[in-house]
Amino acid sequence: MGYHTSNAAYAYDIQPDLPALRMAAPAYQQAPRPNFDVVVGNGREANQDVSPRFTYCMKVAAVLVAMFIVLGLFRVTLAGATTAVLNNAATLSNELTTAQEQSSELEVMRSVYGSPTRIRDLAEGYGMVAAEGGVTLDFTEYVSAGTSAVAR
Repeated sequence: MGYHTSNAAYAYDIQPDLPALRMAAPAYQQAPRPNFDVVVGNGREANQDVSPRFTYCMKVAAVLVAMFIVLGLFRVTLAGATTAVLNNAATLSNELTTAQEQSSELEVMRSVYGSPTRIRDLAEGYGMVAAEGGVTLDFTEYVSAGTSAVAR
């Protein structure tokens, strides 16, 4: 139930309805209401597709992220390979230096141990003498006249 012609305070007032009072009271002025525009749409049935520009931007972003990851993996792989090669080169250099030192020590030992004077001194220490002439051994006196052939 609505009272469209009078103020609600006057409508619910429990005073006797006197025409004089009604005329003496100022008329209620309704404040202007704001204007709402209604936009017609489909609600839940509206087209909810993603815009092509957004999908393009997302694809470009995905490609850039993939390229960043691939370049990072390439960089890590290259750094690892470089480190391995440098470690191998350092190890090889150390082995080469050790081999050169051992070679020089062996040359010194060869010259010391292969010296003819050292060999002669060691032989004389064991009681050997240098051969001045050849020695001929003759075993013909021990061979009997009946055995002319070599025993088999």
